[in-house]
Amino acid sequence: MMKKALAALVMSGMMVSAQAGHLLNEGFDDVSTLNGKGWVMTNASTPGGTTGWYQGAENIFRSLDGAPNSYIAANYYNAPAGGTISNWLITPEFSLAEGAIVSFWLRAADDPGFTDNIAFGFSNGSTDLAAFALTAATTVSSDGWMRYTARIDKGAATGNARFALQYTGAADTSSYIGLDRLSISEIPEPSSMLILGAGVMGLVAARRRKRG
Repeated sequence: MMKKALAALVMSGMMVSAQAGHLLNEGFDDVSTLNGKGWVMTNASTPGGTTGWYQGAENIFRSLDGAPNSYIAANYYNAPAGGTISNWLITPEFSLAEGAIVSFWLRAADDPGFTDNIAFGFSNGSTDLAAFALTAATTVSSDGWMRYTARIDKGAATGNARFALQYTGAADTSSYIGLDRLSISEIPEPSSMLILGAGVMGLVAARRRKRG
């Protein structure tokens, strides 16, 4: 049941109230510190290649913001020629008590004739790759950084979760991918959003009375 609930992902842009609590913020300024912060990097490519996730290369493209190389990257060397890439980046555990929304930015190298694909989803807190309910793999744009979101509504699942991204595809047709600014926040209570909306409507009404 837990995995079925985690499979109900919503991939859409949304406005998040400032009252939502932050569960995780990672800008990938120093990829070497991720393991110590509870992140898990697993290259399950077949067969395994010579690289995994590593610090971004500014000579390919620059980060979304901050230092030019402050993002995490992976490339086609995750598997040898003829191999299949399956390189996983898994977040630390976080609570689902208030639901969760994950936001992150992706970009692929502008390398004509090659495509880079990503899948992502949640587990029930396990790092077992089979525990993750993933979206279908999608091709990442090479036309600048693009924001993605995924969410679990409050009550849809309980306990803790982890979020994973899987860089996937044939090594022969893949190139280079970057990930930046991953954040996880609680979903704001509906009452908070209604109060905010009422405040905005009140302001509009006050302006109308003033004009009158």
